[in-house]
Amino acid sequence: MSERKENRRRHPRFQCAGEAEIRGLTSLLQRKGKIANLSLNGCLLEVSIRHSFHSGEIAEVIFCVRQLSFRMQGIIRQAHSDQVVGVQFTLVTERARRQLLELIDELAEIAEAQEDSPAHP
Repeated sequence: MSERKENRRRHPRFQCAGEAEIRGLTSLLQRKGKIANLSLNGCLLEVSIRHSFHSGEIAEVIFCVRQLSFRMQGIIRQAHSDQVVGVQFTLVTERARRQLLELIDELAEIAEAQEDSPAHP
């Protein structure tokens, strides 16, 4: 029996809000949008205008979450929808990795607090 996809992820993904921009390094296609979710290994972006990115394309992602800006290089792993792009980070500076770890820790704390809080009527 195969494992479910979410159980195979190396790092948990957290919903978060932030502005993002993605640029294909070979196609030079560029789109702005928002981050749908984020992990230490990658992110899912919702772009505002239809795109024609392809799986396997190398891209640069620039995003800002909680007043922290990040610039990462990655490979597009998901481009099935014309307005959703999944990117696996492949080149992350040590500084960006430290900041991303802090951000992920903060998002995990927020998610845990939301799970523990009673539902509001």
